[in-house]
Amino acid sequence: MGGMRRLPRSMPIRILIALVGLLAIAWVVLRHIAGASDPVSDREALSTFNAAPPGSVPAGGPAPGVYRYRATGSERGGAGPLSISRDTPGAARLVVTSSGSGWEAELSYSRQHIEGARYEVRDGAIRVTSRRTKVTFAGFGQDERRTVDPPSVFLPAGARPGTQWTEAFHTGDVSVSTQNRVLRTEQVAVDGKGLDTLVVESRSTTSGVHPGTRTEILWWAPALGLPVRWDVNMDIGGVFAFRSRISVALVSAIAAR
Repeated sequence: MGGMRRLPRSMPIRILIALVGLLAIAWVVLRHIAGASDPVSDREALSTFNAAPPGSVPAGGPAPGVYRYRATGSERGGAGPLSISRDTPGAARLVVTSSGSGWEAELSYSRQHIEGARYEVRDGAIRVTSRRTKVTFAGFGQDERRTVDPPSVFLPAGARPGTQWTEAFHTGDVSVSTQNRVLRTEQVAVDGKGLDTLVVESRSTTSGVHPGTRTEILWWAPALGLPVRWDVNMDIGGVFAFRSRISVALVSAIAAR
């Protein structure tokens, strides 16, 4: 016993300090990785478009193809006190493909953040039948595709300034209630040409596993069947909280069949 060497009493403290230092370095590295938003290139968007079966889109919908949007904004996500902020890339890509009797549109703000929906035209109204939301930070997050039950009205037939409508639907275990109204008409320049648009405001409240709010203002161009501008302000809670403030504006079509 007398010949055994005792560990210095300071050893546990040194180990603790080292562990804290390693954790701090790991957190800095994770924030650096997760704080990056990787843009989706024209080539990637075109590859996605060309991989989809060809088909037509009903009147009132957009021409199948790839569309480039200018983008500005930021987003923040995390669990509990650990959250990470990042800026969005300067360009977003919208891929529009035929989908049965309607069409599918997926807007890639980045490889880490994609929002999409399937649409159909029924009795002159554009309705959403399913939605996709992908949000990841450093590979952690979710990529969800959910049916909209019942299909929600994206834009009613004959919409004009003053038109209002309410939506109430479920996407899986998330309940959504939305108040919509057409604020005004406005002409927006796209690629040097003026396009007539309907400016539509939507205010949504979600409950369930992703409680929160989402406010959108979009400039819908009936001649294109697309929004030429889109402002989104989203604040979602739950186990993984997510907040974003993003604006996009149509620049041009990249390709269409």
